[in-house]
Amino acid sequence: MARPLCSLLFLLSTGLLLADDWSADDDTFDPTLQSVVIGDRSWIGDPSPFVHVESSRTGYTYVNATNYSGLDPAVQLSLMVPLKAGESQPPGGGMLMLNGDQTRAFIKAITDAIELKPGETKEGVQIKTALEGAQWSLAAANDNDTRVVHLENKLKEKSHRYRFSVNASKKLIGAIKHSLKKLEATAEE
Repeated sequence: MARPLCSLLFLLSTGLLLADDWSADDDTFDPTLQSVVIGDRSWIGDPSPFVHVESSRTGYTYVNATNYSGLDPAVQLSLMVPLKAGESQPPGGGMLMLNGDQTRAFIKAITDAIELKPGETKEGVQIKTALEGAQWSLAAANDNDTRVVHLENKLKEKSHRYRFSVNASKKLIGAIKHSLKKLEATAEE
């Protein structure tokens, strides 16, 4: 009995969080989490949930600072939509690569969108990214009188829209700010 209990305590202390302890409604980012188990899947870090509008599936984010060869150091925001059994391609998903200035502009766009009151509208904004040809936009929207944030990726063949609650948007801002600090610290070295 002591060995399984010690193993569980070790897993929890190393940053693994079980779904019972993780909440989709939480609005704060916890940088100490290495992964969480939601349903039958494990997700990296402390993800923000979103709905991939076209498939009505819940997906999760992963945010980290990157320094890939041939690209400026960037904050990478991955939007991951899970596969269903038998599928070989996810219904959606995407990635934004944002340099420091683009990251700060993205944070401002999300903040402005969530600070609007339900019913208020504001023109959506284009999101500039480090990936040439990527067409992303962000807009505040209402879903049953509740404020939501839509992040949209326009591709040649179709568009993908990702709907974030206000709380998920706040958690995402926390993750992006955390990665931006890492990016800035690396640049100072």
